[in-house]
Amino acid sequence: MIESLKQVGQELLTLESLPPSTAVEVAIVTCESSNLEHYHEMRKKMLPILKTQKGFLAWRAFQSKTTEGVMMDLLYWEQVEDCHEAGKNLQNTETGKEFFGLMKQTLVFELFERQAI
Repeated sequence: MIESLKQVGQELLTLESLPPSTAVEVAIVTCESSNLEHYHEMRKKMLPILKTQKGFLAWRAFQSKTTEGVMMDLLYWEQVEDCHEAGKNLQNTETGKEFFGLMKQTLVFELFERQAI
């Protein structure tokens, strides 16, 4: 099922389709107002790189409507370990360095593992 999700693309991802081991990375950052458009453009450049990382499932991007300059990214991974490994890889790419350099401050950076209810 995971392979078919990857082939179809991240647009069809639903919570019901996620495997039990799914990890969700939550990053809430601030950016300078003058960098908001560039930050969003860099998200588009980062996505193809993320798609090559082991265990990557999808990325959802948000911009705050109440506080200027606050952005939130939700990244879905097959397992927690995949997220850790990808983070190391991305920090060493030129695109990754540029993307992370736009972040003025990290407000929240947490990795959550799915729990059954």
